[in-house]
Amino acid sequence: MRKAVVLDKSGTIVDACRVVLDLSNGKCTFCASTLSYVVKKHVALVNIRGPLKALMGGNVDRLGLKVSCSLLPVVPEIGKDLLRREGVIKGLREVANKVMDHCNSELGVCTALFVNKDGEVTHAVGLGGRLYEEVREVVKSIIDSGSDVFLATGNCKEATMKCANLLGIPRRFVLFDATPEEKRGLVRKLRGFYGSVIMVGNDVNDLIAMSEADVSIMVRRKDLPEEEFAGSLEVDYVVPSLREVEKIVSEIRHS
Repeated sequence: MRKAVVLDKSGTIVDACRVVLDLSNGKCTFCASTLSYVVKKHVALVNIRGPLKALMGGNVDRLGLKVSCSLLPVVPEIGKDLLRREGVIKGLREVANKVMDHCNSELGVCTALFVNKDGEVTHAVGLGGRLYEEVREVVKSIIDSGSDVFLATGNCKEATMKCANLLGIPRRFVLFDATPEEKRGLVRKLRGFYGSVIMVGNDVNDLIAMSEADVSIMVRRKDLPEEEFAGSLEVDYVVPSLREVEKIVSEIRHS
């Protein structure tokens, strides 16, 4: 039977560039992982949904919000009123511009907010990035060999669909703005249609989906900062790049 390979995006197949703006003091930080902020600051990561043009023009009515990751026991009410608070749209524009100016992003720009337990917006986040150099070749090889490739990511629709188009992944195989639980739901659904489902991610927020997969693969690239990651003990494979994923999928296919 056919295999399904589900790929996370940022950090797994995309060399991500993230800009985080502290709205309390106006300081910007370039960081490797927004997830680390979610964990350390105990906040919710709230994606801004809608075209970047609407954001840059301040057209709040064309924008939406969705919580993509949170460690809060109770997530406060999330509505468009957050975007109308003083300095929020300005902050989102600033991080979007910094991503465009400094990140050389081929996937466009996603934006998001950090919201604390009291419903206060603490930071604006901009995200861009470029595909790691081996990704196009590896994804093409996996598809040509008879497996279906899916994208499952917490990133915004526009950047995710652009990524899918670059890789030849059909729109119907793409899940964006996804929470860890929604990624797991996709893996669970695919197991009803495929002989094996392989989940490939790069961080702790992928572990829930990995636990549902037949095979779990963690990509921990050598060019990323060394971080202690106990979650690696809970997966089947830990590899340094997507090339090793291709080999594993091939072995599964022929086993």
